[in-house]
Amino acid sequence: MIRRAACLSLLLGCVGNAPVEPPSLDLAMFASRVQPVLAARCASPACHGSDRRRLRVYAPGFFRSDPRRVHRDEPITADELAANERSAAAFVVEAPSAAESLLVTKPLHQVPHLGGQVFSASDDEHATLLAWIRTGAIP
Repeated sequence: MIRRAACLSLLLGCVGNAPVEPPSLDLAMFASRVQPVLAARCASPACHGSDRRRLRVYAPGFFRSDPRRVHRDEPITADELAANERSAAAFVVEAPSAAESLLVTKPLHQVPHLGGQVFSASDDEHATLLAWIRTGAIP
């Protein structure tokens, strides 16, 4: 038992715990093309328009960083846009390819997704997400 614990602690010591930086993606493209997809398809309170989700989506008329602005149909702030971009980029970290990122595989329901299939591989929204992810030099 002691030998097993020693082996386990040795193995755990070899695992790097350094934070992984999200890829550098095109913020202008995110604002003009990706944010509208996330706002339309993912921002409802039952989906990602909630602070209880790892992918949080701020959107006009839905979840906002300032609770007093919830349900106001006004543009999101620059800080909310940046938070949405960081949140989406986190679902691209360490993906071997754009098509294998969680930002793409979850809404296609290729991996478990509580929201089920949100769009198909032939949808324009899918192509938009792939194009944005590829701006970060991910094939």
